[in-house]
Amino acid sequence: MVHRRQIEGRPVIFGNQGDLWNNAMTWFDHDTGSVWSQVTGEALMGPLKGTQLELLPSTLTTWSDWHARFPETRALTGHNRTTGFALEQMAVVAAVGDDSAAIMITDLREVGWVEAAVGGLPVLFVHDAALGRWAVWSRQVDGETLDLRVVDGRIVDSVGRAWDSERGLSIDGDAEPLERIPTFTSFPDDYERIFPNGRFLDRNR
Repeated sequence: MVHRRQIEGRPVIFGNQGDLWNNAMTWFDHDTGSVWSQVTGEALMGPLKGTQLELLPSTLTTWSDWHARFPETRALTGHNRTTGFALEQMAVVAAVGDDSAAIMITDLREVGWVEAAVGGLPVLFVHDAALGRWAVWSRQVDGETLDLRVVDGRIVDSVGRAWDSERGLSIDGDAEPLERIPTFTSFPDDYERIFPNGRFLDRNR
């Protein structure tokens, strides 16, 4: 997950606080020493307790795929250490307001797409087989709630309009772009601890 490190428009410097909260790392901010959750972006204790950072859209992908598309990108190398994620055991999570929904990555990969509503917002969970990654898009376009699905790698509605599944842009230019909803990955047990009122989506749509 990626959070905007600004509070009321002011950049904030964070560091690793060293403790875990619900099996996830915590940060501290250098200005006040408040302790923050990595997952929720909320200050858990200290002068800024209750303050919420903005969650931003992000993508988990391979460096080779990203660099092929955006060759000017600079990246932290991690001292050339091999890293990886147990994606077969993780879920894609979308949180809107106080509500959240999740689906196992293996389920989303198999079915390709799932419609849902999170925080009253109609959304579409999508797995892009060609790119090997996922995204969640709002199904509201120009004030209208659309029935969306994935056909041949494109997101389409009931009247045949189509959007690309990577950036949510209209294929023919005849519709507004889809809005991407910030998501992150989580192990199921961690998700249920951090979001006790959350739910797992039915893979059968």
